[in-house]
Amino acid sequence: MNTTIGGRFKLTVRTGDWLQEEAYFGVDKEHGYNVVVKGRLVDDPRTDVEKRFLEEYGGSDGIPRYLGSFDLYDGEQQYIAHTRNGQKLETLFNLSTFKISQANAVRLGFQLFEMVHAMHTRGYLHRDIRPHIIMADIGWTGKLELELSSFGYVAPINPPPAPPADPFNGMKIGRYASYPAVIGEPYVKEDDYISIIFIMLASQGVMPFSLNTNRQWSLAEKKEQFDENPRRFVTAETIWLADMYWAVEIMRQEGTFSHDEVIRMLENAVEGVDMRSEISYAHNADGHFYIQ
Repeated sequence: MNTTIGGRFKLTVRTGDWLQEEAYFGVDKEHGYNVVVKGRLVDDPRTDVEKRFLEEYGGSDGIPRYLGSFDLYDGEQQYIAHTRNGQKLETLFNLSTFKISQANAVRLGFQLFEMVHAMHTRGYLHRDIRPHIIMADIGWTGKLELELSSFGYVAPINPPPAPPADPFNGMKIGRYASYPAVIGEPYVKEDDYISIIFIMLASQGVMPFSLNTNRQWSLAEKKEQFDENPRRFVTAETIWLADMYWAVEIMRQEGTFSHDEVIRMLENAVEGVDMRSEISYAHNADGHFYIQ
């Protein structure tokens, strides 16, 4: 692929076409940045939401830099471009055969919890935390760094918004969503945290909501069953994640949510692990890095 759009963005790879959005990796020929370019129908509200959020907060920790937006096809399609660092966390999970060390799962969770906490402090919910929209890269210091790469479903915390929905493929966005979000309850802070807990579970090879697990149940039924007894669906090594899930859901029910309490639980989850230490990685024979 070798197409330039918007006068400066050279597209190199089409990375997907889902949730009524086409996405590409490419290069900003003007500044040399690696970029993500996304195209949606001009009346899709996500583009304006993402643009406003990135214009205000782009370039801060965990948030890419906004580069611009433009229309194509006689104004029918609108595109937005922002910087890109590294590759999708989903890809790294695949390179690690969807099983990283528990220590790195804790470190991963800490970085993601801190990112969403920063968004919540600014008054926003993310509403779409998945491995597909998290980027990972080795920074200048050699440290593996994470960054979010999609903000089309960002919404103010108050009043609590409805959960996002994709009428064409609910599994794409719902696999990492909480049970209350899947059944349409108002979206709150706890829901972003639950998504991160599900990502940590996936990093341990525990995926109770995949298409190939308990195929007799719908996604909502899988979520309901997990919500009733999460320990039933995890391994002995990941009971701490089931217990963290339960604790966050109890906070939801009692109206006592506390980021500091979640961090305290994570800090004590796996003995001997410093959650603030660096995520360890290695390189395979092809030179690609993966999380150990």
